[in-house]
Parts: sequence; structure tokens; C-alpha cells
Amino acid sequence: MKKITMGLGIFVLAIGLAACGGEETEQEETVATPEEESVAVDQDINSIIDTESIPEIIATVNGEDIEKEIYVANLQQQASSLAMQGFDLDSEEGRSYLEMIEESILQQIINEKLIVQAANAEDIEVSEEDIDQEIATLIEELPIESEEDLQALLDEQGVTMEELRSDIVDYVKRDKYIQQNLTITNPTEEELQALYDEMLAMVEDESEAPAFEDYKDELEYSFLQEQEQEQTMQLVENLRETSDITIHI
Repeated sequence: MKKITMGLGIFVLAIGLAACGGEETEQEETVATPEEESVAVDQDINSIIDTESIPEIIATVNGEDIEKEIYVANLQQQASSLAMQGFDLDSEEGRSYLEMIEESILQQIINEKLIVQAANAEDIEVSEEDIDQEIATLIEELPIESEEDLQALLDEQGVTMEELRSDIVDYVKRDKYIQQNLTITNPTEEELQALYDEMLAMVEDESEAPAFEDYKDELEYSFLQEQEQEQTMQLVENLRETSDITIHI
């Protein structure tokens, strides 16, 4: 992946860097997986995914083109992950599943672009401090200890720090826009109890389930997450209804 675009790229990059950063640890602890295996997986993926047939512009959203790089990077990452788990992508079932992944990634990228465009329309700004904070978080989540280590991993991926910081800007804009347009309410005791009752209904032995009072924090978190997901989906749906989207794939 030579260039990262949009907020979605951060997650692809994080997965790629985590795998890259984790290789040395695994090699130290276990004598390492031969490079030939990794190359073989990549070759198999490339034979299954015909990247040459993918147009350079995969979609146009409100006049802005989306290049294929981020789409291909996400698709290859997902496919490689499945292949490493032993999923036969060359089977009829595997190809059918891959088609669903392709559509899901495409729509997710379009949704990301819509949200960033909406954030720009509302003049949402991202400070250098915001970017630095996200980089610090990324360093914490990767098997590295410093920004110098991150820079080394970026160099291996052919990505510059400037590209990463630019990608983070869109990611933070997206997050700020969503948070500013959500109306999240705290659950009542009755709503938490209803969630707890639903959980109990799925447990074979209720005596093994945690007590309601002990599980309230988890129930509240689940309630708030569900609200955020539902409202975000509606937010994106509203943006799609008022946008001009052309898919070129």
C-alpha cells in the first residue's frame, strides 16, 4: 500500500503494521514461519483477486473520485486474513463470500467519503494535537514503543508520516462529525433490566449468569453502543439519499 486515503486506511495500516511488527517477535519465539509461505499466500490471493480489472477510479461521490488503492488494500488484507485461517477462497463458497466482502468494502469506503465530505461542509477542524493523540494511540496498539519505531514500520510499508497524518485528519473529522450529530441518552433502570432479561433468556443455566447489579456496567455499555450504531447507520443513510454516487466497478 503506497498511499493511504481516507479514515478507513488507518485500520488497514494498523493491521498491516501489526502483522509486520509482530513478525520479529514471532521469529524470536518460534523460529519463524518461512517467507515462502507468506509469498505463497500473496500469490494465491493475487490469482483469486484480479486487481488489473479493477478501474483506477472505483467510485465518484459528489464529484470526488475514489481511487482503487484503498479498496485493493482492504480487499487484499481481508482475503489474506481469511486465507491464513485456512479459508478456501478458490472454492465456490469462498468466491461467493469474497464477493460479499468486495461489496461491503466498497460501500464502507463510500460511506467514509460521505462522512468526511459532510464534516468538511460543517467546517470541522482537526488540530495537530488531535493528530498527535491518534498517533500515540496507534503506537500503544502496535507492538512498538516509540514514534521512531512507527516511522521504521511506515518505511517498510512505503508510507510516509505525512500520508499517515493526512489520513488521520480524515479519520478524526469523521469521528467528530458523527459525535456531533448523535443524540445518545443514558438507559433507564427499566431498559437495563430488559437487556438483562434478554441475556438470561439466552443462557441455559441462569444460575451461572452474573447478577444484574454486577453486570450493569456491561449492559449500559451495550445499550449506548447499540444507540450509536443505529444512529450512525441512519446518519449515513441520510447522507446517501442526498448525494450523487456513481460506482465504476
